[in-house]
Amino acid sequence: MNKLARLSLLMLALMGGAAMAAPVCEIDPVSHKILVLESDTGRGGIGGTGSPATPALSAKGTGGIGGSGAPTPPALAANGSGGIGGTGAPVRVPFAGRVMFAHGTVLAENSVGGARKLSSGQPVCEGDSIDAGQDSLVQLAMADGGRLDLRSHSRLHLDRFVFPDNMDGSERFSATLAWGSVHAITGSIGHLHKELYALHTPLAQIGVRGTSHEVFHVPRAQPGVAAGTYNRVLTGGTTLSSSSGSLDLDPSQSGFVPLGGGAPQLLPHLPAALIHSTVAQTVSNQLNSADDAGAAAIFLKPLNKIVQNVDTTTQAPRGSAYVGSSQDLDGNEVRVGGAINHRRNRSVIVLDPIWGLPSAVADTSNGFNFFTTDVNILYDFGFAKVDGVDVIWGLYGGGNDVDPNSGAIRNVDFHHFAYAPGGITHSAILNNLSGTATFGNLVGSTILTDETGGAGGKLNALQIGVQFGPQIRITSYQLNANDSQARTWDAQFNGSVDLSTFRAGKLPLTVQCSGTGCGSGTGTGSAAGVIIGNSGKGIITSYGLQTNTGQQVGGAAVVSRP
Repeated sequence: MNKLARLSLLMLALMGGAAMAAPVCEIDPVSHKILVLESDTGRGGIGGTGSPATPALSAKGTGGIGGSGAPTPPALAANGSGGIGGTGAPVRVPFAGRVMFAHGTVLAENSVGGARKLSSGQPVCEGDSIDAGQDSLVQLAMADGGRLDLRSHSRLHLDRFVFPDNMDGSERFSATLAWGSVHAITGSIGHLHKELYALHTPLAQIGVRGTSHEVFHVPRAQPGVAAGTYNRVLTGGTTLSSSSGSLDLDPSQSGFVPLGGGAPQLLPHLPAALIHSTVAQTVSNQLNSADDAGAAAIFLKPLNKIVQNVDTTTQAPRGSAYVGSSQDLDGNEVRVGGAINHRRNRSVIVLDPIWGLPSAVADTSNGFNFFTTDVNILYDFGFAKVDGVDVIWGLYGGGNDVDPNSGAIRNVDFHHFAYAPGGITHSAILNNLSGTATFGNLVGSTILTDETGGAGGKLNALQIGVQFGPQIRITSYQLNANDSQARTWDAQFNGSVDLSTFRAGKLPLTVQCSGTGCGSGTGTGSAAGVIIGNSGKGIITSYGLQTNTGQQVGGAAVVSRP
């Protein structure tokens, strides 16, 4: 299975998180320690990832924790021969997933009453109640490829999690958010059997239609925030239900069930206090923290070190193209640019070794760069095949870049990207093209992000004009989009820039913002782009738009032509 297929099957999960053989959590009723068995037969060490050095705890009770050797006294056994100390059989419940990242005080209480502090790599199981304390955050990679991001001052109970060897209708996902907020991305259960997936609060139930969404339960009213349950859709769709009715929600829409009861209500937008605390501040507050295991960010190095010291096995294929748009909320700035994987020109694209997603890019010729940290969140993701080549696009929450002038590392709150592995159109193909072409078929795009930390809305239309010939020029760029605040953005360029200027993010845009909250309503922007495809029929592009009074949006997209 190639990396793109693996991404589609297990979106956003860690490779170790998905299982081929329905692993089981085995909980010692005395010590409350958890061992993950590969299956009911018990073969495998912690995580069930393979044969242990000595057989792990199993139905025969012949191994130590993690398969590291025989324990003393004999191991927990399913035949009732005694747990630690001989006090009885261990409890077995379905394995639900693993901790991708934990920051601050994050505790889990299991089904037999034992509490433990969660850190990266640890399992979570059906029946666990997970508490994220003040200034805390935990990200869970679920076994079916889904993900749950539990934020500060939140409690989530994993009611049911059943993910059999074969999807046969017995699978289940059910969780209850007692208070706080969670960002949920559905995995295989929610994609293939939507009716078997549910996220609850004390007031409501949320069903999905293949979705990335945020759920908030506010038990007591706060300044600017009424008590009740809120649900915001980022991608896909949800159905928000209460005892008095239901409401279907589409991307960028939000719903609300008040604490006193009643039918779900469609909101024009989430309360600003929720948006700021969950999307922008909570993420950015964690970006520079090591996780509980002490893992440092891989690419926290000066730009020249990134370029010079990259392991060749982690580089993108030769001829790969990348464009990005980085949003810095504190600096009120959107930085746009692109890179190709061409080490001789000190331009490089570095890939995550597991998923093959871009994790660092740099082009010293134009000063554009971006690199992920250990705690980045991938909010939005999509892929397609355009003119015979694969294209991936997405939205990272957080990250860093380097100021090309001072060398200082700077915070990035959001980063949109579009990436074509080995997808650049060969110069020999481009040189044989002539005439004008309009790239106006919108293949895919990221949701927009704005200056408030809001994420939502959509790119409605994008057209890029190209003049082929001895000197290929970009002659027009026209964009129309709506953001999470229901503002309308229009941007345009008419003129002539060459391909290198376009890739560097220096195509200038005239910007118009209309609607409530647009400030002056006029401003400037910039766009980056690269022509891709076997026949030059696609373009990956990123953009940043800003009014003269500081309102802004960023995004990335893929367009094609006949």
